[in-house]
Amino acid sequence: HVQQETSLSVLSTADLLRERLAFLTGGTCHQCPILTFPDNPQIELTQDKYKKLVSYLTQVPSESERQLGFVLIIDRRSDRWMSVKSIMTYIEEFFPYSIHCIYLLRPNSWMQRALSRITILNEITCIHHLIVCRTLAELHEHFDASQLSKDLGGMIDFRLFEWIERRAAIEKLTQSIHELSEMLLVFIKQCDEIEFPNAVESTQQLLMQHSTQKNELEQELLRIKTWGHSLLCIIRQQHQSSSTFHNSTLDENNDLILSPDQAAHARACANALTHVDNSEDILLQFWSLHEARLNRCLALRHFEQRFKEIQCTFIQLHNDIIQLPDINTSLLLFECYRADNNNNNNNTREEIDQTLTQVDDLSQRAQTMISQATLLAHDGLDLIMEQQKQQSIAYGIDSIEPKCQELEEMKKKLTEEIDEKKHNLKLLRAYIDKLESINDWCTRGKDMLAMHPIHLSNDKAIRSLTDLEHFLLDLSTINVDELQHTSTPEPLRSMIIQVFNRVNDVRDLCEKRCEQLRRLALPINRPVQRVHPLPLQQNESLNLIGTTTSILQQQMNEHFLSSDNDHNLSSSSSSSTNNNNNNNTTYNECTIAHNAKMDKKQRHVVTELLATEQVYVEELRTIIEGYMLKFDEPERYRYLPPAIIQNKSTLFCNLPDIYAFHATSFLRDLQQIYDDPSLMNTCSIGSAIAACFIRRKSNFKLYEQYVLNKPQSERIWEQFCSGHPFFLKIQQSLGHRLPLDSYLLKPIQRITQYQLLLKETIKYTRNEQECLHLQEALRVMLNILSDLNDVMHSTQIVGYSDNLNTLGRVRLRGENCLISKEKRRGTVYTRTKTSTRDIFLFERDILLCKKKDEGNGKSVQYQLKEVIRIIDIAVCTHPKNDRNKLELLLKDWSYIIQLPNMSSNGEKAEEMSTRWIDTIKNCVAQQAEQRRAEMKQRSASLDHPAYSHRRHLQHRATVTIRTPDSDDPDDESLLPGPFIDLNKTNIKRNTKLLTNNSIARL
Repeated sequence: HVQQETSLSVLSTADLLRERLAFLTGGTCHQCPILTFPDNPQIELTQDKYKKLVSYLTQVPSESERQLGFVLIIDRRSDRWMSVKSIMTYIEEFFPYSIHCIYLLRPNSWMQRALSRITILNEITCIHHLIVCRTLAELHEHFDASQLSKDLGGMIDFRLFEWIERRAAIEKLTQSIHELSEMLLVFIKQCDEIEFPNAVESTQQLLMQHSTQKNELEQELLRIKTWGHSLLCIIRQQHQSSSTFHNSTLDENNDLILSPDQAAHARACANALTHVDNSEDILLQFWSLHEARLNRCLALRHFEQRFKEIQCTFIQLHNDIIQLPDINTSLLLFECYRADNNNNNNNTREEIDQTLTQVDDLSQRAQTMISQATLLAHDGLDLIMEQQKQQSIAYGIDSIEPKCQELEEMKKKLTEEIDEKKHNLKLLRAYIDKLESINDWCTRGKDMLAMHPIHLSNDKAIRSLTDLEHFLLDLSTINVDELQHTSTPEPLRSMIIQVFNRVNDVRDLCEKRCEQLRRLALPINRPVQRVHPLPLQQNESLNLIGTTTSILQQQMNEHFLSSDNDHNLSSSSSSSTNNNNNNNTTYNECTIAHNAKMDKKQRHVVTELLATEQVYVEELRTIIEGYMLKFDEPERYRYLPPAIIQNKSTLFCNLPDIYAFHATSFLRDLQQIYDDPSLMNTCSIGSAIAACFIRRKSNFKLYEQYVLNKPQSERIWEQFCSGHPFFLKIQQSLGHRLPLDSYLLKPIQRITQYQLLLKETIKYTRNEQECLHLQEALRVMLNILSDLNDVMHSTQIVGYSDNLNTLGRVRLRGENCLISKEKRRGTVYTRTKTSTRDIFLFERDILLCKKKDEGNGKSVQYQLKEVIRIIDIAVCTHPKNDRNKLELLLKDWSYIIQLPNMSSNGEKAEEMSTRWIDTIKNCVAQQAEQRRAEMKQRSASLDHPAYSHRRHLQHRATVTIRTPDSDDPDDESLLPGPFIDLNKTNIKRNTKLLTNNSIARL
């Protein structure tokens, strides 16, 4: 009642109230409010005044009081019976609420009493309970004196001007409460519909903004509540100061009992304050929920912000780890020191130690990040548990859980990377130390073999043999075989193999030298002979030995040099080749994996298309065999009423034709495509699917008849079939959870799914040519859906007297078109009328309709306003070269149609107008050709000699003036004139054609 808005108020009716034609004192009878029409013969109560007063005064009581009805007291003691008759007529014609009883104080003048005895009293009739009282005493028999005003002998000291003032204050209070309620509803709606921001700062600002709005509403509620209490106190204080206060009584709680008029004001204030309290409770309850939502959102945004910071730290640590020198770089450094450079060896160790120090620093940073990530994961779990504990709407759980898992993965990955880096560096350091010892051993062996020639004396041979044997024993202390049994990365493993080969070469050379030295160290027993010295031969033998020693040393140097060079070349070439091959291999593998993923998804969509098509065909088969064929069974036929049997074709329409098309043609084509491995494993499956849709596009026209018949089918189902035992028993036997009408919607649902499946197929298609084929198929299905949509809308046309099926099929439909209709005579336009219409272009007529929407989005109708016959159109072109419009020229009228700027499928106004003009031209040409063929056939049938005389008479009586309103179907004047194209290039030819056409019509 507080929120009710009316056009009447105490201020708008104050002038009438001051005339004391009617008023409410607050008194009641049988708990019904008393409406008093006082005795005021000086002022005439007209019907307009009566309606305005009654409309306002009946709104003053509360809703519960109004529903109980009103008690009317009509005081006409000083008035005439005609006044009584007038007000009784007004009451019968208009009273917004029920009337409990009417009490009439009849006129008391001697003439009026005489008239009442004669005729007047009998002429007054009333449909309500009417009690006629002669005096106030009789009236007091029905009322308590405390509920009547003093002019009726009661105790209520009713002051009209004071009542108006109080009502004005109360209505101002209720209006403020109503406005505040609207503000509260807007605030709640705004808070419910708002999308929470994705940043912490924005969320905090939103929380502060909503808190400010909530505080303002609370302050306004407090202000209005204070105002209401003040007004209530004023009413009570005024009653205490009035003359009736001393006559007032107290209730059992010693509270003052107000007079009825003051009590009515007090009740109105109390009701308003109750509404304020309710609004305050609603605000507090909503704010508690909304604030909790905002706080949860803020906590989630803090969580996400901390997650992003930790994620950035993780990425930075990961990049720092990647930038550290890896094993390959260290190996290259190690190769540098192999060139007999001890400084490089020390530098490599320092770099490894420095890298280990950096890894330790990164490890400490990682531990800090891991601690923060662990704390953040616990906070995320706490948020989830808090929402589950409060049983509130899960907000952000789907975002928190993956991030917690990602935090665990980041911690695990970072720990593994650091541990692996440490392990590899320490392993590399140990290998470098061991390989350095091995390299020193090989170098010493090379020097020993080069600097110790083979001597002929036994003593020197024995000393050299002893040195070599000790040298070979040093190799066992290095424990070279330990490297062979250790799992190492591939670059280091190849280097170890090369070192082993080098050690084996040096060891083999040393062992061969030991064998030679052992033979030289053996004692030689020769017989004593006298010989002459041969200095020349001795010099030659010495030279030979020196030569042999130098050659051996050269061979050893070449062997070690070649070994070193081969190792350097092989390592450098292998590393560069491996890098290039790895990059190419990685790119190729990614491309192949992406293509395989796309092909897999495409095959999945094709599989879904086939599977859903099989289910759809099976559902159609169930409808036909489970329901339609049951109509013909004798044991079921006799239980069906004639209305259902006669409307069988309307109920199912052409469903068997749709089933036959899908079962025998479309599904079979899809199955052949799916079963062909050459298509499923290549990039041509999309083209095959597209060809299937394009090839069968004419068959999908079957759905137009089904859609056109669907409203009639639904009406038959609702009137005769819904809840019938015949259909319920079949539904139970088939095990269907839904009735038949739900399954009759399957064709409409299925025809809308094809374009979605085609879009998914295009999405996962890689071949460009295949995409073009699929897009063409998609255009075909979208055009079919557009035609079906136009057909569905055409079924809602009302006001057409004939059958719409006689107009042919719907070619185009235009929504919210601005049409300017101009009356013209020749080239002069005399009258223009502009309106917004929906246009339906049929093959025979153009229907201009006005769209009527009930507001719920479901019941939409098109009220027919005008019909334009296709055969009456003489010109269809762009007006004044405005390609966004089209103009239809008839004999006496011109229609300029402004299409919408953009259609629902993205087509521009220029494209739409061109398409409309082309379609209308085709319809005009088609109708002209059809009419000529009909007339030719009719004239051929009239060539019989018996009709020649009659035809001659008809020819003489034929009126040559063409009348578009003529109903004679044989009149050639109904044939459309030559269709004129008003393009600039043909303007002269068109002008001449128009002139000839006009002369012929005149």
